Amino acid sequence: MIQYILESIAFQLLFLVVYDFYLKKETFFQWNRLYLLGTFVFSLVLPWVKIEAFKQQVPQTFAPYPEYLWKLQNEAVVAKVQESSGWNITWQEGILYGGMLVALLLFGLKIRQLYLLRRSGEKVTYPSFTQIIITNSNIAFSFFTSIFIGDKVLKMKHDTIIAHELVHIKQGHTYDLLFFEFMRVVGWFNPLVYVYQNRISELHEFIADAQVSKEHQSEHYEQLLAQVFQTEHISFINQFFTKSLIKKRIVMLQRSKSKKVWQLKYLLLVPMVLGMLLYTSCEMDKTTTDGQDLTKSDELLMAEVKAEIEKNNLDINYLTSSGLLEKYNDPETTISKYEFFQYGVLQSTMLKNIQEGWTKDHPEEEALNIAFMLPSTERYNNFVSQRKAYKLIDNDLKSSVKAFGKDIAFYDNGLGAYPSDFLEYKVSNTSKLSSNELQKFNELLVRLENEPDYLTNIILSDDTNIFLIKTDVKGFRVNIESQNVKIVSEEEFKNSDNIDVAFATVEEVPIFPGCEDVADKRACFNEKIQKHISKHFNYPQAAIDANIEGRVSSMFMISSEGTIENIKMRGPDKLLEDEVERIIKRLPQMTPGKQSGKAVNVPFSIPVQFKLH
Repeated sequence: MIQYILESIAFQLLFLVVYDFYLKKETFFQWNRLYLLGTFVFSLVLPWVKIEAFKQQVPQTFAPYPEYLWKLQNEAVVAKVQESSGWNITWQEGILYGGMLVALLLFGLKIRQLYLLRRSGEKVTYPSFTQIIITNSNIAFSFFTSIFIGDKVLKMKHDTIIAHELVHIKQGHTYDLLFFEFMRVVGWFNPLVYVYQNRISELHEFIADAQVSKEHQSEHYEQLLAQVFQTEHISFINQFFTKSLIKKRIVMLQRSKSKKVWQLKYLLLVPMVLGMLLYTSCEMDKTTTDGQDLTKSDELLMAEVKAEIEKNNLDINYLTSSGLLEKYNDPETTISKYEFFQYGVLQSTMLKNIQEGWTKDHPEEEALNIAFMLPSTERYNNFVSQRKAYKLIDNDLKSSVKAFGKDIAFYDNGLGAYPSDFLEYKVSNTSKLSSNELQKFNELLVRLENEPDYLTNIILSDDTNIFLIKTDVKGFRVNIESQNVKIVSEEEFKNSDNIDVAFATVEEVPIFPGCEDVADKRACFNEKIQKHISKHFNYPQAAIDANIEGRVSSMFMISSEGTIENIKMRGPDKLLEDEVERIIKRLPQMTPGKQSGKAVNVPFSIPVQFKLH
């Protein structure tokens, strides 16, 4: 809804800018009236319009989170269905509805003011209008088919005034003003509604003046306009005497009629509307490195692979019999994208079957989330990058890596922090190591063998390339492409403004509002965020109806500015993921975390367990 409101206001602003700079001074009053009414309606409708021919996907790339960060989960927040005890509205909704109520009351007061004037005045009925004479007054305005006029005005020559107000009545100008008055009630927070109403009211006077000046002496009419009379401050009536408009009306009466060729200016509306339709028809294509959000081409390829597997009744044994497993594990060989998807689908199917058996035998244990293991274009590109990296490495070094059962991954010189237990080793040329460099590298590999309790890697770099030599984690091998580690030197760390440090290891954790004076700020942060989730949780009704429950793992970044960014979700259903994302987006601004006295980005992960009963 927020996006819809912002888009509507943006479109209105663009339409008004074109009107004020290109159309306002022209004498095509009826065209301008149609422009103002039409563009306002367009601004309300266009954000909802999606033209199939204009549809295109705009990539929206998010920074990746290393797989080990997803494993550093805090205690899950258990969210259950709760019976609603009454109205459940947010403070933002309270302000919105409260403003609408105030605007509606003000509208009611204006209606009452008109009612009192009508009741107190003397009514004279004519075939096309009703004249209401107000005693001891010099007002003059119309409302629907009624013309309110002061008795002091009647003592003067007032035929032009009556004729002027009759133009308003015949052309239904009151409907225009009431439309914008209603929009002021609904969109009281939008300043452009008031601008639109002001422009249309001004235009009504120009239309009536132009019509009356054809039948009356222009000089006499201008003299009449120059008088200062009493006015009623009601936004949806057509007043004859409006002090701020008198000068503009005289100027417009004296203006020469615009040449018809200038009507071509209205063609500006065509590219404007087409551009807006192009914008609203674009779809965000979220590309993540977790392999959950697949492109349409990925989905098609996945469906094709699954169809072949089902048709030929293939299972995990096919990987060995076809030689695909051997090619996949050979660092010198790059398999095709189709083969990569075959391997991924068969492997994930096997793991899914194992998981179902495990869950059946151990219902109290949390199920393994294998969504991130599914193949995707992103993962295949990383796989190819890994193979290319292997070919760039010194042959003797490759032999050592292969002998120790390590993996090699290629990384560009991007800024970011890597864990303190990584071993950094810089050489002159990674494609040709000297004997001393190779000897030292082998010593580092031996050191990796003696570090069984935690993940330890070697960062091998020269002036051009950076490689990650990755070890095993207690016998469980994790694919290189899922371990996206950003590399940064100590000097670059000091000069960089975009460093990521895990919540569990950052020296000074981000400070949640209310934890400023607490001794254990880390514990306070965890407590506050769990309370925040519990407070704002609302089990989606669609998920309740579909009997959907389960665990949603969430990951987000508390940036070096203290804002919440890069929200990621892993869960059993998008309905649950969307609810957790909604809650995370409502987190307040925080004091950023610090490492070595420097503000850093801090990734934080917390699971939310949805339970129906």
